[in-house]
Amino acid sequence: MPNHQAWPEQLVLRLDERSLRGFAKLRRGAGALQVFVPYTSPDLTKVALSRAKALTRNLAARITLLDVHVVPFPLPLEKPNVAVTFLERKLISIAKDAGAEVEPRVVFARDRGLGTEQALAPNSLVLIATKKRWWPTAEVKLGRSLARAGHSVALLGV
Repeated sequence: MPNHQAWPEQLVLRLDERSLRGFAKLRRGAGALQVFVPYTSPDLTKVALSRAKALTRNLAARITLLDVHVVPFPLPLEKPNVAVTFLERKLISIAKDAGAEVEPRVVFARDRGLGTEQALAPNSLVLIATKKRWWPTAEVKLGRSLARAGHSVALLGV
């Protein structure tokens, strides 16, 4: 009989205000509720931001828009191929289009998944929008890796 390895139990969230209120109560000692929205594509990020804004409208929550920019190996991480101000303006523009007030955050890393994991505080709440496909998209793979790392991930199918 093959030996099957069980995945660690992960927190699965329903996407409604009541669930987020309960999650905020669980994390009461950790300060204000903070929702992280990783930048994936302009359209999916706008959907995720507008949904995060709608869900947290009655909660004292902060929304952080996180862009992990991959720097190619010939370049040092301290000198990326794109200016930080350009990336921050892009994030602010997307947030403005979605009508959400966010804290833009740009992180430079060699790998998108690892950079996202390292940029998040332990046990963070992450909201990722993804297209509905029968195969796992890049967003679903990112969500799975963040959930395995101990974060609470909510995938929003578009």
